[in-house]
Amino acid sequence: MKINKSFRRAATLAGVIALAMAANGAVAKEKAADKAAVAVSAAQVLEYKLALAEDGKTYQLVMKPSAAPKPDISLTGQVTLKVPHDSGFKVTALNSAVEGSNWVEASRVDAPKEDAKHDYISFSFVGLQGSSARNYGWEAGKEQVIFSFQNEGGCLDGVALMANDDPFNAAPNSSNTNPGNQFTNLGWGAVSENNYKGNYGDPVACPK
Repeated sequence: MKINKSFRRAATLAGVIALAMAANGAVAKEKAADKAAVAVSAAQVLEYKLALAEDGKTYQLVMKPSAAPKPDISLTGQVTLKVPHDSGFKVTALNSAVEGSNWVEASRVDAPKEDAKHDYISFSFVGLQGSSARNYGWEAGKEQVIFSFQNEGGCLDGVALMANDDPFNAAPNSSNTNPGNQFTNLGWGAVSENNYKGNYGDPVACPK
């Protein structure tokens, strides 16, 4: 049986259209999957932990993400420490562990009315002010020491990270400050999003 050229061309064209439609469908599915991945990555993924180094006097701020950011560009961060008010706690030997980063003691509020028994010390960094934005090298589930510090008077029990539900972590608070723990990486969401999730780990206990 003979098949004329017009029919063959029509059949070929139909095949091409079918393949194009299938390819478009696959691309659409990939885009939908990518959007879902972005939605997941934009959630709070970074946890903080306060630890004590082997020397028994150096506090270490450790961070751990549940997902690796893509792209890995760390923009800003804040960590707020809570210390006993009557202890005379004074930060010394502040050292940033990530190359190019510059964590600083940014603010301090002593004995606010929300909790007069504690002082609040906030540390912060801005990635775009140095060369550290791409230097954190986040890996899912991997702990990383971000910075360390000491107390002028030595190791002190009762030093902890401020929790999300801390009474001073409110807007507004009595000091008109924003002490909330915060971290923003473009690979985990938009510039305006906070990727900090919460704190983990055991309370710091000084050597006896």
